[in-house]
Amino acid sequence: SSAAWLKTCYPSPFVVDPVMAAPLAASMTTTTPNPKNNIILMTDGYKFSHHKQYPVSWMPAGARPKGAGYTPPVLFPAAGECLATKVLSLRPVPGDASDATRVMKITIVTNISTAVVTVEAAGAGETADFVYCGKPAFYEGSAKSEIVLAVDSATCRALNLPATFTKMKFENCDESKLKRGSPLNDNLEGGYNVSYYTPRAYNEIFDYLKGDNIVFFGLQYFMKEYLCGQIVDQQKIDEADTFIGRYMADVRVAGPGFEAGYDYTMFPRGDWEAMLTGDYDETGKPGSVKGVLPIKIEALPEGTTQEPGVCSFKITNTHPRFFWLPNFLETLLVQVWYPMSVATQSREFRKTIEAYSILSQRVSQFPEAMGPGFFNEKNIAEDKLSIHLAQVFDLLDFGYRGVSSHETAGLGSASYYTAGFEGSDTVAGSRFLLSYYNKKDSVKEMFEQGHGMTSVPAAEHSTITSWADVSPDSDAGLYAKAEYAAFTNMIKQYMPSFCVSLVSDGFNIWNAVANLWCSDDTSHGGQSMKAMLAERLAKGQLTLVRPDSGEGVETLPQLLTILHTVLNEHWEKTPQPIVPVFPNDAEYEAKYQQLVAKVRAKLGMKDGNPFRRCVGQQLRVLQGDGVSLESLPDMLASLLANGFCANTVNFGSGGGLLQKLNRDSLSVAFKCCAMYVGGKVFPVGKDPIAGGKKSYGGNPPVVRGADGVLRNRGEYDASGNMIKALPMTYDEFMKGCPGDELKKVFENGVIVDEQNFSEIKERAKIHKLDAACKLAVDNLLLKCDYMQKMSSDESIAIRVAEASCGSKWSNTHATNLPEFQKKFPHLAPAFTKLGITPAMDSTTVLKHIKDKHVCDRKAKKTILRALSDHDPAAAIKAMEGKVVVTL
Repeated sequence: SSAAWLKTCYPSPFVVDPVMAAPLAASMTTTTPNPKNNIILMTDGYKFSHHKQYPVSWMPAGARPKGAGYTPPVLFPAAGECLATKVLSLRPVPGDASDATRVMKITIVTNISTAVVTVEAAGAGETADFVYCGKPAFYEGSAKSEIVLAVDSATCRALNLPATFTKMKFENCDESKLKRGSPLNDNLEGGYNVSYYTPRAYNEIFDYLKGDNIVFFGLQYFMKEYLCGQIVDQQKIDEADTFIGRYMADVRVAGPGFEAGYDYTMFPRGDWEAMLTGDYDETGKPGSVKGVLPIKIEALPEGTTQEPGVCSFKITNTHPRFFWLPNFLETLLVQVWYPMSVATQSREFRKTIEAYSILSQRVSQFPEAMGPGFFNEKNIAEDKLSIHLAQVFDLLDFGYRGVSSHETAGLGSASYYTAGFEGSDTVAGSRFLLSYYNKKDSVKEMFEQGHGMTSVPAAEHSTITSWADVSPDSDAGLYAKAEYAAFTNMIKQYMPSFCVSLVSDGFNIWNAVANLWCSDDTSHGGQSMKAMLAERLAKGQLTLVRPDSGEGVETLPQLLTILHTVLNEHWEKTPQPIVPVFPNDAEYEAKYQQLVAKVRAKLGMKDGNPFRRCVGQQLRVLQGDGVSLESLPDMLASLLANGFCANTVNFGSGGGLLQKLNRDSLSVAFKCCAMYVGGKVFPVGKDPIAGGKKSYGGNPPVVRGADGVLRNRGEYDASGNMIKALPMTYDEFMKGCPGDELKKVFENGVIVDEQNFSEIKERAKIHKLDAACKLAVDNLLLKCDYMQKMSSDESIAIRVAEASCGSKWSNTHATNLPEFQKKFPHLAPAFTKLGITPAMDSTTVLKHIKDKHVCDRKAKKTILRALSDHDPAAAIKAMEGKVVVTL
């Protein structure tokens, strides 16, 4: 749709030579497994011991119980289609070899189990049933209750056994298969184990949310990167074998003889070897698919929004032998918490900006031919191009350098795009989507034709500050000229570009906006800043002023107030009239009108629209410092309280968007919920006496209610609380469950339902904004009086006085205050009240401001904490008569 719009509404005047436009490299839209990934080692260490802990076991059909008194054998002969036991290796059991009184044990690693047996020396007349020669071999003896095993002396020493144990015997009972007291293990046929993944609660930054606001996203990446294809091979099995023995070593055996501490009892090598060959039933017939994980994953479509507690996806083994495998994979797949949390947060960022856009009567800069451009809930939900395109840069992703790894950057930035934003400096995000979510080239088309993942030419501090000589004795006048030359160079170099972002606080942000951005100076030999900005305005280009310091809740309305004065030609003169925001809610419409009246009073208006905005949204401030989901509402509220539309600012977030989250933000967990054994279902659940972590007992189908909300199947009261769970029956598990929204996406190494990113974004769209708008109104009314202090005449006079200290503000020199007083004549009484005069030099001005009018660090922290705690009275008190929060 973006490509069609580009062709229809903005036909390009350029003819692109296909030779010049090189195709996107095929390697950018495909992915291959990382050879360093070893799925056997990508789990929690304690899970290496889990295969022996479940209430079921698996034996080949030919070795299962045949009557009373049966015990599962370690070694058994061939029977029917089932092969005999294959002994893969003998391994020691950790212990002190010098202790002759200890119980002697060895580990027998077979194709069926990793069994620990107690051994004793065999008599001279006892014949060996199995001779171990150091290589894998099948057991060729008969079914016996006691086995005599022969080894050579070197093997005997390696097993930490006395020399007399070259012939030993043990009871032929595999204790790892006996699950005494279990009602599920009568036939040793294994079972199907279901684990489900769910976000359980809104915590921390999300604690204000209710309903289905969680965005499910990111599973497809983990499947493609770690689970797809033939990922189990001999090298990986051997690596895991050697590693796990050392990793799980008995710490009591260290120093000399440390090898005796290696513990080989916890690695089910036989099961992994079966995955390698595909011969799950040990018939000697290789499976049709080798080296794949025998699991099935059923999931909600990615981009779906859900409530806490609802199952997002579940894992089930596809062969009963591997009942332990779903739990084993939980460690890796629970990491879906990260993209899910970022996607949820990005959507909340968007929702918050949309709410304040509605309150400030925002209108899209794009023509009505592209759809209605007025921001209200209906138009935003319809998401026609006019509304859609107006928002794509409202929040920018600046998180690459602030995250813990390159993989985190890719996952996080891709999650940011699910909310419909399109501006990111995290290159890894667009590359990630091209590789992992490019079904039918959908992302490639969005990237190439619709330019749906983009960055813009932007200055950083070094590209500006490198122009000036910062030596203490350098000339302040030349210093200022150098900064101005850097500014004009940046704009000139990228004059043809749709957007240019100019960081402006390398030295003195107030001088930059009050003096340099509006300068007519051409002494550097080129066009002035003011002339180039006028040219860009005429051409419909976007120019961004980027501060990168201070507290946005204070500095944003101050910067905009100054820009409204010095670049007034960039501002609309007659915004459209105010229209009701809550036409069907008299209480909140009254609150909204009360708010509008406060803003009008602040600006000295009797009527009309008080929310000022720039022509075509073409000049904006880019606030990229300190932006988080917690700070954003107050930054926006401060804009509106001081008479500015939400569209006067673009926001950029780095760590606040991609890093300041954890698994507890949505309380994400995996829960084993059901086992299916012998034609029966056994519900599994958790219900701690301490409360808080009770899980759904049984395998939950996810159904959509009459209200359109997804829930785990059950009976609910009028408040939406579950009274009774209604999990899947055995028949539903085996044959399918009608109405279940969880669909199979992965089976036995293959993605069977690949997700399309365009559809993911469509599912994640915001359709309801009433609650967000009410939250914004309440926040504004509570804090409006305090926030309007941010742009008082005294506050602006402080900033203008700081501006008068020039680029090299830390150097003592005369100020430009007389010139600024001409630009801001209405501030004369404020300067007098503040005691700031043209006779003061720059050092004196700044010391006077700092000593008399700026809050100290302790007061600043108190103020910001009070605002976060919704206590503006405490914030006012903490200012103690000061004029501004920060210098």
